[in-house]
This record gives sequence, C-alpha cells and structure tokens, in this order.
Amino acid sequence: MATGFIVLTVVDVGQGQCTFLEVYDDSKTPKLIQTVMMDCGSDKKSDDTPTNLEYIATRVASMAKPAFDCIIFSHSDKDHISLTQDVLDLIPASKKPVVKKVVYGGDYDQYEKSHVNILDDLQTNGYCTKKDIISPGSYKTNYDKKNGKFAGRPLWESSDKAVKIYSVVANVLSNDPDWDSNDEDLWGSKAEEKNRVSIICGLYYAGVSYVICGDATNVTMSVTNQLFKGTTVFKKNEMTTLPHHGSRATAYAVPRTKDPSDAAVKVVNTFAKLMNSRILTASAFEKHRHPSLMLMNAFLPTLTKPFLRDARLKQQNTHRLNAYVDIDIEIKNNTPPPTKKKKTGKTSGDFVTRDSVWSFDSTTCTFTTRYTNPWLVYSYNLGNDKCEASDGVKTNKTTKAPEVINPHACWQWDGLSDGECLVGGYADLSLPLTIFTSGAVGLAIQPGGPLGRRAVWEFDKDGNEIAGKDSKPSPVTVRSKNIPARQLASSPKQFQRLQQFY
Repeated sequence: MATGFIVLTVVDVGQGQCTFLEVYDDSKTPKLIQTVMMDCGSDKKSDDTPTNLEYIATRVASMAKPAFDCIIFSHSDKDHISLTQDVLDLIPASKKPVVKKVVYGGDYDQYEKSHVNILDDLQTNGYCTKKDIISPGSYKTNYDKKNGKFAGRPLWESSDKAVKIYSVVANVLSNDPDWDSNDEDLWGSKAEEKNRVSIICGLYYAGVSYVICGDATNVTMSVTNQLFKGTTVFKKNEMTTLPHHGSRATAYAVPRTKDPSDAAVKVVNTFAKLMNSRILTASAFEKHRHPSLMLMNAFLPTLTKPFLRDARLKQQNTHRLNAYVDIDIEIKNNTPPPTKKKKTGKTSGDFVTRDSVWSFDSTTCTFTTRYTNPWLVYSYNLGNDKCEASDGVKTNKTTKAPEVINPHACWQWDGLSDGECLVGGYADLSLPLTIFTSGAVGLAIQPGGPLGRRAVWEFDKDGNEIAGKDSKPSPVTVRSKNIPARQLASSPKQFQRLQQFY
C-alpha cells in the first residue's frame, strides 16, 4: 500500500526530546502502516509526559502488525533515551511490537545508564536482534556534495520509498572531518563531545523536509555548514528542531557568563540560514537554561505571517512560547504584566529581567513544548529587542473566569502527498486528539479529518461535549509592510471559538 500522508509529532516529554513519525496508507479509511521514533527521553518529565507516551504506545498497538520500523537515538544522553522502555512497557504483551531497526549515534557503551544499556535491553527483551542495531560510523552523511543531493541508503525509508530519513551528519568528531573515515573511536568523555556526535536527521516526504537536530553543537553545525555550502536540499524545509533544546552554551561554545565569539556566532547564523526553516520548535522544560532567547532569535522562521493562533489569548493571532531570557529586551512604556506578588518576575529598569524564564504572546512561527508560565508573560515577537505588556487571556463564557492556558504543548504536522503541511497544537496527546489551536485553512489542522481530531471548544470545563457548537470567532488575519490594514489570511471560513475545557 502506498503512503497517503504522514503525521510528525514533536512530543512534550518535559526536559528531553521525542519526535514520533506515523506513516498512513492511501486507503479510503487510512491505516497506520509504519512508525519511527526519533529519541525518547527526559531528565525532568512534565505532568503530561505519561499521557503523551501512552499516545505513542496506543498508536503502535493499533497497527495490524505492531512495530517500530525504526528507532533512531541521536546520541546517548539520558534525556534522549530514558523513556524508550517506558513506551514499550505501555504496549500490551499481546501487542508486543517488533523493533525492526535501531540506529544510534555515539558510542555503544555510553548508552548504559544506571547499569542498564537500552541497546542491550532491546535485544534481551526480544524486541530486536543484534544485527538490527546499527551505528552509522564516524563522519557519516548521506549527502553527495558532488551532485548536491542525498544519495545512498538512508537511515530509514518507508516500504514504498516515499518517506526517507537521511543522515544530514552523524558522529562528527572534529571541525576538520574526514568523510571517508568511518571507523574512528566515538567515545566522548566530555558533555560537548557526547552531544557533538548527534545524528541530525533529515526527514523527506513529498518534496518537503523536516530536520531533527538532536543535541548538535557548534562543531556539529560548523561541519554541516562546510558540507552543505551552496546546497538546495533544504529549500522546502518545513520544520527544524532547535539544536540541543535551544542551548546557548553548546550552540555558541561558550560559558553562561561569557559572550560568544564572532566566529561562533557566524557558525550559528550560517547554520540557521542553511536550514531555511519555515517553522522552529524547541523541546525543553526550564532546565539547563533552555531554550535560550538568544538562540531562538538566531533561528528566525522564514514563515513571517501568523497562521496559527490560540483564541483564548486576547492579542489577535498569537500563541504562547517560552524562553530563557539571556539578552536585553526593552519593555515598551515600562508596563509590567499583571502578576501575583510572590510569583512576579522583576524588571531591571526598562528591561525584562535576564536569567529568568518568561512566556510571550507571539505571532512568531516558533513553537515550544513548554507552552506557558502563567505569571511571567509579555507580548514579544522574535527578532525584536522590545516587548510590551501582554493583553492577557479572555474570559471563558461558560465559567465566567479567565481562560486557563495549558502549561505544555505537543506540536503536530500532517504532511500530505501534494507537499502541503498542516500544523496543530495539543495540550497533551490524550485520545481522541484535541487541538487548542485554530488558523488559516490549508495551514492549520482542523477538527475532524481521517484521524477524527476534536477541538477544545467542543467541550465544557468538565470535559463534557457541548451541544450546538455555534460560537464562531473571526478568521485569522495577518499584518504586513505592504498591507498595513488587517487582511484575511485565508478564505473567510469562520472558526469556532476556543473554549477551555479544563
């Protein structure tokens, strides 16, 4: 059966990383035929992590022949591997999946955590055999620089070869790579060395790419810049995950108390430009100072018009994003947001306090899995050096109380066979999937469809379905330099008003 569409989910696992790929066939009633999990770990789980892992387990168990067609570990850090066994344990024994292939970055022995090596355990517990577990080897890439294309055997491809995951780079050891040397020692004694070897995955379907960066460091990015100079393979790049959860330290190779060098900044800026990404995501949970606002400002999405919004927010066409503030952001009119005294973030003169985690109402097409910190909120768009007070949240018509915004989010892409991509946000991945975002038709995931998605506005505060759902807001609009007035971003289809159901 041919591929009909794919679903790619940046899964909220707290401070960690998990990206889950579902491949559906082209039948009238689409069936899940293949799955790939790229990393699955955390060192500070969110409250929603168990629910989100259950989603992966349920999806795999629903297959005619349950399987992970591939599990890719970018590298051996705990926050990329520690939840793998948790997912497997959630699948009933009667539906025990086969793991057809495992690709891992870095050194095999460094996958041992607390006396357990996940690569050994997958074999011992009968999910796969030793021959199914593969290292790409040192300095591995699928990119043929001479022809300017990806070539050779991908890390994984779908049975009809329509979906491919390539090694952009893998197991980089130095700034001076020898791409013909694939058998060098991958052991890393320092944290940066363990992150440096991260596999950067390039997922391709219907002419569109998605780049999953693992914990790529400045060295990893520098080598990638050298290899892909002048390339066009990322010209239709839909989404990129921020390297290393948005870490300033590893991206710029600099301690927190130091300013990055001009050379390091150039590497990051060149890599960001190379990715040419319409949308950015960051998977982090306020640990290790992730994600860095400095780094987020370096990776500005190429999609500059807002298309996805959270209608619970008063400011039009915005969603929330979360960031660790490590640059100066001036506060317009020096008006702090409404906060409770004990939880308020201080301001330093006319600037947002640095070295603190803040949330922002934003139209920037960057989406974070830590969705909001409810007390520390401003209105801010990436690429600017000023912010202003948040307009806050709307009042729920049912409860007459301010809307309660979900603290975390999962972000999901539907990749269609014509190259179109739809995006939606979920508070968690409980089934049936319930979106909290709406937006322009053809860009935002809508309720219904082959996967039977629901929307938060279909439920009351207790989770009961609301009959006669007829509350409809105005459509998403955009502002541009050439069109100063508000204009429709899509056909004038009305969208039902979001209602918080918590």
